[in-house]
Amino acid sequence: MDSLHAIGFYVSAAVSLAGGLSVAFLPDRLRRGIALGAVAIGVAGIYLSLSAGFAALVALACYGGCAVLLAGPSYRIFESVTATVWRQLGAIASAVLLVALAYAAYFGAFHHANYFGGDFGSAALGRRLFAHDALATEAVAALVLVALVGSTIAWRSRDRSR
Repeated sequence: MDSLHAIGFYVSAAVSLAGGLSVAFLPDRLRRGIALGAVAIGVAGIYLSLSAGFAALVALACYGGCAVLLAGPSYRIFESVTATVWRQLGAIASAVLLVALAYAAYFGAFHHANYFGGDFGSAALGRRLFAHDALATEAVAALVLVALVGSTIAWRSRDRSR
């Protein structure tokens, strides 16, 4: 990765990190929606710096759609019925997963994939993900699955309120 791509990658990562922290800590839903839009731009920039334009468009559409839902007037907050013990166990499991991913990223020998053409470069991104980081790919797939289920639930609850 040359210096221009590295700068784009790190700036996009910083934008997505700042947006994610803002989503977690801002008080009102409009600001959280704007922060989630910043996350969308940051994640799309990360994919673009990896020459994966199609993945950037998909991430921009998914995160942008969630940002619109979050900032919209029909967004409702509901109290979770999950017990405090299960929430704490989920937080501990998330921390363990984060440590495992950080360990794999820090001590892993990264695969150097070549760019094999195309406007979007999705083949190169797939080769890069499956050549080295299968655990990270599974984590991204689980995140996409949770996002799809969440958006389906939000869509169905909005449809019932009419």
